[in-house]
Amino acid sequence: MKSKLDIDIERGHRAEVILSDQIMAEARAHIDAELWRLFKSTVPTDTEALAQIKAMHYMHAKYESFLRTCIQDGKI
Repeated sequence: MKSKLDIDIERGHRAEVILSDQIMAEARAHIDAELWRLFKSTVPTDTEALAQIKAMHYMHAKYESFLRTCIQDGKI
């Protein structure tokens, strides 16, 4: 059975591979660009649409944040 430290180290390595993967980088850039396009095309008075875009941006950032936390947890 693996120790918590070994599991964290393994998860950190896997998270690093995911974040450095070219397709993941392209996907993040594509989503960022799409969210920015949506934001620019939304009228300032459409608060519902702006709130949805903000929520999508927040959740999009959470994936990367989670992976970076896994990397940090796996460092000795």
